[in-house]
Amino acid sequence: MKTTVDDKLDRIADIWNYFIWKYKYCSSKIKFNEDVKTNYFGDILGYFKDTLEIIFNKPKNTNYTDKFSFTISFLQAIYVQQDFIQEMLEIFKTGIDKGELKKDPTYYINRDLRNELVGHPIRKFEDNLISSTLFSYQADDGEIQYLRYHKDNNFKFESKTFKITEIQERHFDFLEKYFDKMLSKLKSILEEYLLELDKLENVIDRHDFETVLKVAELYFEDIFKSDYVYDKVSLSKIYKRRNEHIRYQNFIEKFYNDLRSSIKDKRNSFKDIFEKKVIDRESFTNLPIPKIEIVFVNPDKDENEEIIRPHQETYHYEIGKIATRRNSLDFEFFGGMLKSKCQNNNLVLSELEHMENNITDEIEYFTSLRLISTVLKED
Repeated sequence: MKTTVDDKLDRIADIWNYFIWKYKYCSSKIKFNEDVKTNYFGDILGYFKDTLEIIFNKPKNTNYTDKFSFTISFLQAIYVQQDFIQEMLEIFKTGIDKGELKKDPTYYINRDLRNELVGHPIRKFEDNLISSTLFSYQADDGEIQYLRYHKDNNFKFESKTFKITEIQERHFDFLEKYFDKMLSKLKSILEEYLLELDKLENVIDRHDFETVLKVAELYFEDIFKSDYVYDKVSLSKIYKRRNEHIRYQNFIEKFYNDLRSSIKDKRNSFKDIFEKKVIDRESFTNLPIPKIEIVFVNPDKDENEEIIRPHQETYHYEIGKIATRRNSLDFEFFGGMLKSKCQNNNLVLSELEHMENNITDEIEYFTSLRLISTVLKED
């Protein structure tokens, strides 16, 4: 049960992180108010994950105190998760409110139990006693038992017993039912969004650069945060200068490639979220570890023979440093390291000089850096 709930939570978290949080089109389809824009939703998911351990793990009670503590935390965790589900249903605009939940036995049976035993063990209305409850000392393992006196029964003694597995199964049915409703709503939102990305791809192939930027801003605005000088103003300036030097044309081509690649990644993310299969990791814990014997045999190899592999020059370290540490002292050091590796590459040397002369100009600096990365195959 816990594995299934975990999986659905992970899917919702992925949709939130990869789509809702990044794209206004997606967030406009839900209740994305100022509260939700904080880390509020992340707190809900984190708290949900933490309380799963309390609800779905088997209790290990050695005495009455342990059982008492478990029962309170167990029922309270279920109560909290029910509140979270209600909140999430509202955030995702599913049309399901608390009134509808109150009609669902997977909700109200467990909630009434918690309210009676934990929330209001002594319940009054206008100073009139309605009921009182007390934990039983006689409950068997795997059960919650308590003693109740209620006005509906003329305050006669009653013993109430609930099996923990039945409570767990009922809560699991509740979670699965409403997580599926959320995921169904979110899936419909993302399917609509992918249709908009189809339109964006058509614009990329058929329209001018300014139109591409406008449509990307409407449906794929996160692309403008994905790299240096990928903001609309800078990209427009670079595009207008694309015929002046290869560094500008290269940068625009890189933007187009990144845009197409990011759209493809979004489609793959959608498939990963909704088509991946749930793997019950707990089922592997009791499997025996197979005996593996590894034998290395190479009859043709001389034991004294040394394997010599050609050294492949890399530039990732230096490029990373001059990308993130834009000051004259650092550039002189790390740029100098790159120059020493590229003494016979006039284009790289020329672009490094251009960067050094324009260290405060982001457009000039990063278009040159991008060209160097392309030439050295470090993109």
